[in-house]
Amino acid sequence: MRKAGLIILTMLWVSSFVFGQTSQTFTFTVEGMTCNNCAQSLTETLQKMEGVESASVDFSTKTAKVIATGDVTIQKLKTVVQGRNFEALFKGEFLPPPLTADEKKGLDILVIKGGGKINIKDYLTEGKITIFDFYADWCGPCRVFSPKLERLIRDNNNVTLRKADIVTWKSALSKQLTKTYKMPALPFVLVFDDHGKLLGKVEGNYIEQVESLVKSNRD
Repeated sequence: MRKAGLIILTMLWVSSFVFGQTSQTFTFTVEGMTCNNCAQSLTETLQKMEGVESASVDFSTKTAKVIATGDVTIQKLKTVVQGRNFEALFKGEFLPPPLTADEKKGLDILVIKGGGKINIKDYLTEGKITIFDFYADWCGPCRVFSPKLERLIRDNNNVTLRKADIVTWKSALSKQLTKTYKMPALPFVLVFDDHGKLLGKVEGNYIEQVESLVKSNRD
């Protein structure tokens, strides 16, 4: 009995040691939220992650706190937050700001306002890749995503940008995109090659996917 008791105590001690070593706290900023519902929804998403013991997101401070085991990493947290079209920023990380008026000089960036139905072909640039960035002023994730697109245009002289404001979900443009391109949410991007052929669409805050489509046209 004494030996069995020692074995049980040893197992409990080892278990406590392992769990104590692997549990860690992550604190980071979340950009792109526009309301308390955003924070609550993201909280629930983080709580469902495997290995997460507790999670909370505060809209007023834009801060998230996650307590999790060693299976959870910064990159995994970033991926989950990005999946909700927000951006997780850890210590020392910052969002790229929109380009200044001077930085935009010479860049082929056109803003299409009004939310009316558009003829895509009228805005394609012959001989260059054309990116359509569909957004709305009230869309928090769009404000996170758009500066990334502007920098992509700045760094690639064979790419042009068309920023089209859908205004509301009931606008003619919104209905057009939903019907023709199955737009699920914002941000939403269409990428056309230098001959006007659709290379692909990107749903959400995924600049890497846009960059991949641009690169595929070069290859």
